[in-house]
This record gives sequence, structure tokens and C-alpha cells, in this order.
Amino acid sequence: MMEYTYNEFFSAVNKNGQSILSAINEHIISHYSEYKPFDIKPLDKSEKEWRIHYRKKPKTGKPICTVYSKEGKLSVQVCLLPSMLHEFLVRQNEFSDRIKNNVLKQAICAVSKSCRNYGGNNVCAWRQFYWVNKRLVTACPYPWIYFDNCEENDVSDIKLFLDIQAKHMVQNSKEIKGSKYAEENIQRCGEVRSIILDDINLDINELKTSNHVNKNQLLEKYTGLYNLVPMGEKDGLWFYFSDKAVCGLSRDKNERLQNTIIKGRYAKVIIESPFTFSLNRVWNYMCEWLQSSKETVKGCIISDNENTACFTRLFTEDSKDFMAVYIPISGA
Repeated sequence: MMEYTYNEFFSAVNKNGQSILSAINEHIISHYSEYKPFDIKPLDKSEKEWRIHYRKKPKTGKPICTVYSKEGKLSVQVCLLPSMLHEFLVRQNEFSDRIKNNVLKQAICAVSKSCRNYGGNNVCAWRQFYWVNKRLVTACPYPWIYFDNCEENDVSDIKLFLDIQAKHMVQNSKEIKGSKYAEENIQRCGEVRSIILDDINLDINELKTSNHVNKNQLLEKYTGLYNLVPMGEKDGLWFYFSDKAVCGLSRDKNERLQNTIIKGRYAKVIIESPFTFSLNRVWNYMCEWLQSSKETVKGCIISDNENTACFTRLFTEDSKDFMAVYIPISGA
């Protein structure tokens, strides 16, 4: 089989595309040199369409991006993991309207049944839910994002997009969505219940992890993985989910943190052996139940700059670890 070079691809792109391609290629070389331009080839006999995969090895592995040339015009394609999409949603205002709207149009799920890519007329088992800007967003589990007919003004946005993508190239094994995804969620989470909680006052200065979990190192790893911020101790360890941690943003030292679980209605499940199961899967499972039950996620103010929609409580019972997950919902 004939092997093609980067220069041959470069020659197939118009002048505007060559400038953009050079910028993308140099950015990847400078910052992510483990990703190389592999699988370079024309996609048709007329050689009017070309493709490059930027990946670690030829033929195998997820590309950080794929670049296409069609009749001289340059396009970029990226496949997103949920963690990547989540960070983009949190940071979407850092992008131009053109790029932001393009990603949102392709990533946000607007159908009650899955698209052809994920099951045809069946209900999608893998839809993802994100709490961003005080609202619940439903999205595709693995959206393919296409930046068609790239322009010079898109270069800085595409570089930023690739920077975020590079942070989320490897998927946590707990997040893999196999054929038994929905069944496993039901088995591990059980019934979602609507409950009423009274005010719960917490003291963040009295965290005694050894009293509530069997292995502190697993707790530290788990809370770091799912961006859980400690709130305090009261019959278990309480945490809330923070979007700030998704972006690696530091918390303002003067920020007023609210250590109170406010009285109201909550959706609740309890998971046994939580450190072996994805909190994202629990969250998505509960959100599917909320949508089917026509319940609305309310969200809670945690500080001057944060609003959350998910609390967890970790505790032990009969020498076993458990995690209760609470989502505040509207209504009396």
C-alpha cells in the first residue's frame, strides 16, 4: 500500500487551509508531541479528499484530532469523551460564538429516543447529563464534533479545544458504556426515591474519615476523580459536586462556603461499595428517572460563586461502605 506524507496532504489544501493546518500541526508538535500525523491518504481516486489522524500509533488508538481536506478546504474532527464535553460546557464562554455554537449544536441531545449512531428507535441508554450555569443539559455520550471550512479566526479556539481534549484522552474504566450499561445501573442503584430532608448543619472542620469509610486512600482517589468537595461530618461524610474542579480552578479564599443541606425535596439512591462504581453513572441514572417522572432539578447555592445539583454522603454500616446520593428537586 502506498504511503503518503504530510507534505502531500499540505499540497492538497488551499492557501487559507495551509495556514490553519500549519498552526494546528505546530501546536500539536510543541505541546503534544506523542501524537503524530499518521494514516495520511486520499479518500477518493481523484485525490480531492484527504485525511490525517493525529494519534500515538498508526492504525490504533484514539486520535487527539483528525484533519480533512475536501477540494482544498480544511476541516477538523474531534471525538469527545463525556469528561471533555463537561469541561467545554463549563468553559464555553471562552470560545467564539461560531465555535461554541458549532460544538453545542453537535453535542447536545434534543431527542427522546437515540439517534442512529446509538440505537436507532430505542431509548438511549448512555445519554449524559450536566449541571452547567444552573441548568440541566442533556448531551450525546460520545459526540463527534466537526469544524468544517475552518477559518483563520478559528485557530486560537481550535488550539484551546485541543488543549482541553488532551486532558481527557484516557477514559476512566468505570465510565465505559457496554451493552449491559442500563442493567448494571439498575442493579447497583436500585429504586430512586423522592424524600424530604430537614436542614442539616455541617462542620467542615471536623472531618473524621476513618469513622466513616474503610479505606481513606480510596476515598481520596474517588473524591478527586469526581470533583467532590468536602462539606463536613454528620452521621457520614458529606460532599458536593463542584464544576470548578472540572477546570482545575482554585476556590477564592474569601468565598463564603455554605455548610448546610437545605430543607426540601430530594431524589435519593444508596450505593453499596461505591468506590467500585462510577458516580457519573449514578447521576445520569437519577437524571433519567427525574426526566421520566417529570421532576425538575432545583440546584442549591453553595457559595457566592457556586451552585450544585448533587450531594453525596459516605458512611459505613455492618463493616460495608455505602454512598447516598441526593439531587435537590423542585416542588412541595
